[in-house]
Order: sequence, then C-alpha cells, then structure tokens
Amino acid sequence: MATHPEQATSAPPPQPVRLQEYLPENQIGSPEQVAAALQHLPGMLFFDSAGNLPSRSHPPVSIIAARPVDILRGHISDTEALDRALEQYQCHTPSIGFPAGAACGWVDYEGDYCFGIYPEMLIYQHDRKQWWQCGNLARELRPATDTSASPEMGSFQAEMTRHDYESKVRAIHEYIAAGDIYQVNLTQSFHAPARGGSLFPLYQHLRTSSPAPLACWMQLDKREILSSSPETFLRMSGRSIETRPIKGTRPRGSTSVTDAANANELLASEKENAELTMITDLERNDLGQVCDFGTVRVAEMLALETLEQVYHLVSTVTGTLRQEVSHWQALKACFPGGSITGAPKKRAMEIINELEPVPRGLYTGAVGYVSFNGESQFNIPIRTLVRENDHLQYHVGAGIVADSDPAAEYQETLDKAKGIRLAIEQYMKANHCS
Repeated sequence: MATHPEQATSAPPPQPVRLQEYLPENQIGSPEQVAAALQHLPGMLFFDSAGNLPSRSHPPVSIIAARPVDILRGHISDTEALDRALEQYQCHTPSIGFPAGAACGWVDYEGDYCFGIYPEMLIYQHDRKQWWQCGNLARELRPATDTSASPEMGSFQAEMTRHDYESKVRAIHEYIAAGDIYQVNLTQSFHAPARGGSLFPLYQHLRTSSPAPLACWMQLDKREILSSSPETFLRMSGRSIETRPIKGTRPRGSTSVTDAANANELLASEKENAELTMITDLERNDLGQVCDFGTVRVAEMLALETLEQVYHLVSTVTGTLRQEVSHWQALKACFPGGSITGAPKKRAMEIINELEPVPRGLYTGAVGYVSFNGESQFNIPIRTLVRENDHLQYHVGAGIVADSDPAAEYQETLDKAKGIRLAIEQYMKANHCS
C-alpha cells in the first residue's frame, strides 16, 4: 500500500513490535546468504556491514527487512509528517544499538524522500554472530534459487568529458578567487541501460570488490539501490548524535611499499588536512543547530580510514540532541551533508546546481532508517549505483579548493569509482554480457 504522509492510512492500528533473539549464524546462515534467500520478497532491503572496519566506534550490525506495511513520500522540509507516521508504532525494546522495526528508505539530494514502514526485520550482530528478529521473516527462508533472467546491461557513458570536468574545476577556482566560496564538491556521472532482472548479483560483486561498513541493497518504490558507501552521515541513539565526514583520498598501492607511501602522503597533505578541517567545522555548526549548548565536540580528527580501493581521512563529530528535537528534525537540519556540498554550504549548492549537467538524485542524499526504538542511521550514498526506469547510474566527485589541480581532481573521481567499475566488469564477465 502506497500513501502520501499527509493521508491517513485505513489499515488497523499496528501491534507493538517485539524483538526476539533468533538462531546463531551456523543455523540460519550469513547475512549475505539470508539476503539472497529473501530477495524475492516485496520491498526487500539489506543494510550490509560488509566492511567490518576495526576503527569503527560501534559494533557492526546488518539488517534485512521486507514487506513494508506503508510507503511514505514527501519532501524533507516536512518532518512533522514523518514524526506523525512513526508515532503509531511502538517497541517495548529500548535503545540497544540496532533497530527493532523502522522507517527505512532514502532522501534524494534535492530533498524528496521515500520511506517504507518495516515492522518485520532480521538483525545480525557481527560481534556475537547472532540473529535477532522482529516479525516472521525467518519463516520465509528457503534456499536461494536464480530463476530470473539476468538484466540486459549496456556500456556506461560519461555525462562529462575530462575537458569538461577540468574546465568546471577552473570555474570553481574563479569563484574562490572572488571570495564567493571556499570549497565545492564537483561530481560527474556515468549511465547505462539496464533492463529486466534483479541486480542483486551485481551487488554481491560490489560488496566483494569494494566492501564498506554502510553498504546496502534495496528494492523499493520502483528504484533499485546498490551502495558501497563508507561514509556515515548521521548516527543517532536516543539523544546522542554523531557524524563522520570524509575528505581526502588516495588510491591503495599495488605493493606494500607504495600502499604505505600513499597513506603517509594523504596524512601529510596540507591540502587534504585543510579540506577536512573546514568541513569538520561546518558539521560542528550543523550539529550545533539541534544539540544542547556545549555538547558538540570533535571526538576524532584527521583519522586514516582504510578501504579496499582507497584511503580516506575522516573526522568524528558528536553531540547531544535537545530534548524537543526528533531524529527526523535532526536529519532535516543537517541535510545535505557538508562533505559532499562544500563551504559555505548554501552557496556551494547553488554553484553545484549551476555546474553539474544532471540532477544528483539519490547520490549524496541519505540512505538509512529511523527506528521504532530510538536508533537511527544514515549513510551518504557515494560509491552507489541506482537503477530507475531501466537506467543505471552512478556518480563520483572530488572536493575543489583553491590549490586543487584539475587533472588530479579528475583522476581522484576515477580512483573512487574503481570498486564500482571492477564489480561491473566481474558481473558482466560472469553473465556473459556484451
């Protein structure tokens, strides 16, 4: 059933959601196996802690949900509608570090959202190798069978040439020289036709070539999302809130010597350090709008994050939400993330709208959930493929500052896309695609 949030649902009042401990992994399967076995269910989604990074401050969980009882659409400017929608759902489980039923979905960069209401979930705690369940999804488990035809996929085409991208970098330099802006995140996109079938097998290649702690596969509302995002936009537990902006990228080296050299070069880069410092300050300001005075702090600064294909620099900013601020309101106040817009944020978004030839859509919006029991988490969908209307697309970008080299920034976008390109190549080869 699909409704707009301002419309009252005619369904009977929902029953309280109850969380129960389920079977250990060796009796039910790994998260990937369970997701493959349930992918046929309507509205199925898989929030996948594929990249179990040791640097993360929270124990990783993977979440599988399906059969949403309602679908809410609107614009993030109206958080009251989202708050009202969740008021009718209850969970007798307090904040425990993972959701017990949730509104799951996305907000596009332009602010349009779609969230399914999911009382049924399977939740996997990686540190305990233990499953939890809300509802009865485990009853649907059956051996995964590949009965659908593989999608027909064409070759990817760029929306911008190298010359176009580098020219736009120089245009941003002019804005910076005029004192109009300090930093702008400039992206380019690639697209290909992709008709029929499920792209879950492609997602399986993506989680192998580019594992990420905030990965996901989702089929909801005529959109299919395959994401290997490493970036936490917002994580909220009760009144606690955290954001982890990413800035600065270097490719992984082909040998241990070049790999270590690339990591050290990133850590020593004045340009990359300045970029992240600027964005960290922006995120402090965003959290300050919704947090108790004096609670916002930088818990971690300029830390090295190691991924399969690249190194990044990250910071962690935390705070305590004011009592009257809901998780939806915090999402609205901080949206979109500063790391993928620029500083100042409002002017950066105006320049992005002027220079980028196509709308970003889901890219650099938010993907995640607000739960029934006070747990919320959203990633920033970078390293993400989206299929809609038989059209498969991904974007990659780079942060442009005064001393950015246009050729180097263009190459950085290609480095960030390496995991996606590798997954596509492996998928095409496995499925004998042209």
